Amino acid sequence: RQMCIRDRQGNAESLSVCYEDAHLLVLYKPIGMLVHSDAGHADHCLVDNLHAYLQQKGDYHPEQEQSFAPAICNRLDRNTEGLVLAAKDAATLRELNRLIRENRIQKTYLCVLTATPPKQTDILHAYHWKDAKTNTVTISDHPKAGYREIITEYRVLQQQNGLCLAEITLHTGRTHQIRAHMAHVHAPLAGDSKYGDRRKNESLHLKHQLLCAYQLQFHPEADSCLAYLNGKTVTAPLPDFVPRFFPTFS
Repeated sequence: RQMCIRDRQGNAESLSVCYEDAHLLVLYKPIGMLVHSDAGHADHCLVDNLHAYLQQKGDYHPEQEQSFAPAICNRLDRNTEGLVLAAKDAATLRELNRLIRENRIQKTYLCVLTATPPKQTDILHAYHWKDAKTNTVTISDHPKAGYREIITEYRVLQQQNGLCLAEITLHTGRTHQIRAHMAHVHAPLAGDSKYGDRRKNESLHLKHQLLCAYQLQFHPEADSCLAYLNGKTVTAPLPDFVPRFFPTFS
């Protein structure tokens, strides 16, 4: 549901809440918005909107809090849209972080590729190294010093006009994993300026990657404080790029 909130300057903002209970929320981050603010961007971020929303509801009183503030648990790139998890209390934040770390929250993405991958469905294994200075990653098919294993599962959903709509399930969560891994198998994301096909991106008039964190599924253990969420699936609305490039997909 769309919620109208006010940012710190009193400007009207829209916050998309896809799921909420007493302990957590699943929010939809739009393209162009940062999850957390950084030194290079003074504009508002998703965390600001989260705090404003909970304050308006009366669930968060920053003047009464000694240390904890509601927090977002998983990051998305500025130009990736989709679902993010937010914790309302410290115990939930710790548990969500553990579930993410132990791969007990399955993350599924939708993306558009500018080439068809080698198979209709596959589970890709490779090794990932991040260059912190350039904020880019390198993928290797073989183990190397400093490289970490990555596992990326994909399924082709539809092909049209030289493009491919794919569903991606992450079994590990590394920086730019989907973007770099799919480019490594010669099926880069449409609109990706770092790992993609520049000519195709220009021909499609794309300025950001077509990638959406589309679905979250919870798999906590029976003794977890979030055990009530076991099997719960939260699905986002179809991102705009799907009907734009694949109008017959449903």
